[in-house]
Amino acid sequence: MAIARKMEEFAKNSSWIRKMFEEGAKMKAQYGAENVFDFSLGNPDLPPPPQFSTVLRQLAADETPGTHKYMPNGGYPAVREKMADKIGGEQEVKLDFNDIIMTCGAAGAINVTLKAILDPGDEVIILSPFFVEYKFYIDNHGGVSRVVKTANDFDLDCEAIIAAINEHTKAIIINSPNNPTGQIYSGAKIHKLGHILEAASAKFGTIYLISDEPYRQFAFYDFTVPNIFQNY
Repeated sequence: MAIARKMEEFAKNSSWIRKMFEEGAKMKAQYGAENVFDFSLGNPDLPPPPQFSTVLRQLAADETPGTHKYMPNGGYPAVREKMADKIGGEQEVKLDFNDIIMTCGAAGAINVTLKAILDPGDEVIILSPFFVEYKFYIDNHGGVSRVVKTANDFDLDCEAIIAAINEHTKAIIINSPNNPTGQIYSGAKIHKLGHILEAASAKFGTIYLISDEPYRQFAFYDFTVPNIFQNY
């Protein structure tokens, strides 16, 4: 089957973690799940809260006319209000539903954001090591990935970020707690990053900070995830 050369190359270089996950599923079917130790994907298997299943059944059985019609593009206002309260509490900032857009997961959110801000050739800084899909998301919308290494402890290397910013820089993606390292970027480094981006934005035009936080709830012991809104 003929497909785009770029997609063919992407397929060749796709995630080995994903390949091992799929191979693990085959091995579990062949040898039994109890005989296969799967260290590939972080794949939570905790069930949703019982209330979720209860409400889902209620909604599926609801025959009120119009119940399943299209929603507003940004998502249901009541849901957005709840998310505004949650995120506002985490970030110590006042938000309302107009500040929130519901998407199909974090991947959908990042793709929508990049589509909204990138012109062809714009650069997006990603910090190595990084979630491998970021490069594909950036390419989807005509952007160019600019990879910047983190420090030896996997915290932000602010000097390296400064060196990477130029007139083509449109955004930087940070992921804390980080996949794959688990590092939580320090409050001091996030604060410094905010100052770096403010100065660079004044020089080159707005540079967006995209904070991908799917693991925010996985900060244990005395570790806390710094507030982004308080720093940029």
